[in-house]
Amino acid sequence: IVDYERRRQAGKSIGSGRVEKAVDQVIGYRQKRKGKSWRPQGSRALGLLKVLELNGKWQQFWSAQSALV
Repeated sequence: IVDYERRRQAGKSIGSGRVEKAVDQVIGYRQKRKGKSWRPQGSRALGLLKVLELNGKWQQFWSAQSALV
């Protein structure tokens, strides 16, 4: 449970607007291009892969995947 008053006092945001805007800019841009169509599974997979890339975990993830094969 988020302590909104404590976050406000620390100068941190309490809304989800920034996150939603970031998702729209990063994921929405790719998915809303002309001629694109997405199923929920593919959309979620794209989002997860983008998170790996933005967090600098891309290579670590794929190295772990190749070790499983």
